[in-house]
Amino acid sequence: MKLPTKINIDFLAFIKHGTFDYIKLGQTKEWILNNFPDPDGFSENFLHPKYAIWTYGNIEFHFNKQNILFLIYCDHLHELDGGESLDLKAWILEDHSKLSLAYVQNQLNKEDIDYCKSGNQFAITLSTRAGVELGFSKDSEDGITDPNLLQMYSFAFMDKTKTDS
Repeated sequence: MKLPTKINIDFLAFIKHGTFDYIKLGQTKEWILNNFPDPDGFSENFLHPKYAIWTYGNIEFHFNKQNILFLIYCDHLHELDGGESLDLKAWILEDHSKLSLAYVQNQLNKEDIDYCKSGNQFAITLSTRAGVELGFSKDSEDGITDPNLLQMYSFAFMDKTKTDS
């Protein structure tokens, strides 16, 4: 479905509340096709044959073999793009160069967003109360020894109960 205007996606609302416009985990491909813009691209066999992935720019919608949306994901934050259909209000994701662990934690605290931190000195995940996971990792060549300087490389919003359905 081509729309005359783009759908606005507010990443502050997404990270804080898990709100991605009116898309919810657990919706079917058919429902999304009938109520949301068509994806820019799709692959029925991307990474694993039982999953299908649709892309809106470089934001991925992952569906299980029952055609249920179980994951909204992006690991291209350095060039975050909503494609032809999504207008992104990127909030802190606007400037990837700032996205160190310390900076992101500071911004989450400013917005009173509850989160849990897990991981080690090489990879850390901040999981918000809404279920959005922000991934940080060390590039083997960047020489970072302080985990607070790890750069954010991904976000994921997943319903783990739907991955194998």
